[in-house]
Amino acid sequence: MAIATLRYLVILKVKKILSLQPTKRLNLMPRQINLLLSVIFFSVIIISGSKLFKAENGIMTIERNIEGTPIKIMKPEQSNGILVFIAHGFAGSSNFMRPIAVSLTQAGFTTIRFDFLGHGENNLPYSGSITQISGATKSFINQTNSVIDYYKNIYHPSSIILLGHSMASDIIFRTALTRSDISSVIGISTYTDVITSQKPTNILILNGEWEPTLKLKAYDILTKIGIAKPKENILYGSFDDGSARKIISIKNADHIGILFSKRTQEAIGQWMNEAFEIDPTIEANQMGIWIAIIFISMFFCFFFYISSLPKKLNQHFDIPFKKFIFLNSCSLIFTPLILNFLKFEFVIFPAHNHLINHLFLYTCICLFCIPTNNLKTFFTNRSTLVFLALILVYGMFFGTALNSYVSTFIPMSGQRLSLLIMLLIGTIPYMIYLQILFNAKTYNWLMVGIAKIQLLCSLVISIALNFEELFLIGYAILLFLLFSIFFGSLSNKLSKRVYSQISVGFANAVMLAWAYSTALPLYIP
Repeated sequence: MAIATLRYLVILKVKKILSLQPTKRLNLMPRQINLLLSVIFFSVIIISGSKLFKAENGIMTIERNIEGTPIKIMKPEQSNGILVFIAHGFAGSSNFMRPIAVSLTQAGFTTIRFDFLGHGENNLPYSGSITQISGATKSFINQTNSVIDYYKNIYHPSSIILLGHSMASDIIFRTALTRSDISSVIGISTYTDVITSQKPTNILILNGEWEPTLKLKAYDILTKIGIAKPKENILYGSFDDGSARKIISIKNADHIGILFSKRTQEAIGQWMNEAFEIDPTIEANQMGIWIAIIFISMFFCFFFYISSLPKKLNQHFDIPFKKFIFLNSCSLIFTPLILNFLKFEFVIFPAHNHLINHLFLYTCICLFCIPTNNLKTFFTNRSTLVFLALILVYGMFFGTALNSYVSTFIPMSGQRLSLLIMLLIGTIPYMIYLQILFNAKTYNWLMVGIAKIQLLCSLVISIALNFEELFLIGYAILLFLLFSIFFGSLSNKLSKRVYSQISVGFANAVMLAWAYSTALPLYIP
């Protein structure tokens, strides 16, 4: 129905354009074509969203909070009595694991996902190093045991399976070592060193083809337990005595893509069939593909809509290029050095606090390259409507999809909300600074690019100076790159149309602070 309606609208629009005089047709076509393309991509978003909803037909989702731990339970129409506890990796959330949970639930397994301390919707911070068993690892193991014990007493399952990704693979293997009620453990992107020939019980290790280090680690695990020249897709040991061991490499998958791969679901389904001598009829869903299509379509939908807007004559600033390079280079070097000895305590989380200080100080140094005589016009040309529209688009459309199928974005607890507000101290001046650079008469794109690269280099220096407290800044750098690709390119294009640089800068600042406050784990040394 939707496709037929879209086809009808396209035909009508083409006929209308062709009926115009040639001169008018030429003037009208670019805008009309952009609007048409925007509608097409919006339709693709709707269709892809319907496919995602269809994949979860028949599944009952229950959300709970047990002693501060957010939990998502997926129950099938007909349960086989087996519980699967699914744990996410570091800096991730339970939403990352949703496609795998859906495929298992559709096959009759009851799946339980939860957010580790400081991650996702969990507002309780974690502390200590994840590389030390006495640090964060111990807290995560205790948290996992609490979740297992709680739902074990509720559902009384016939079998319990643990499944974890990356960091969580180490957590679940360590958890299984201390329990006698675990039937099987599935590690995705596994790096643990605790596996023996008998413990934990019945192990499947999945690594992505594009994870060479972890692939070698999987071979090393089997070699250390006495298997000479181990191979992929070969079952070693026996399910009867719990010694079953198997490694599988997922084609065309990296550290994150492996969670959304159809092949991952198929490998897990085959393992379930072998381990429990049942046919779970796991039908691998295409949620990963539809999720990717949604995000790509969102980008182009907004891109072509913005392109359809008429251009406006913007004010341009004469920014001396050499002065710009000099001050940004000074900021790159001196900001991390100064903050290594002196900084304000805005929040209790070291990484978030450093971001506030770093962005603010970095920008203050750089702003001396901006002439002040024309800034009045820049700040007076503002539009509340443009600001609210960008927040709505970013937060509602993109944020909702991100929150549902990738990482936590929408829920804003009191603690996360206060983080967002405090992060604005750093993000607002920096984003305004970028928008001013974008309005330079010459070399505007070059200067914006250099400013971003130098900021990231400065953050890397900060990490090197204090890795124990600021290692999470590495994830902040990755978020900034993704933010620049999606939001940055769209907002800069929009700024040429609406001539409201200050509004665009404020909107970008809010969304960057939003991303940092929700996506970065809450960590206290």
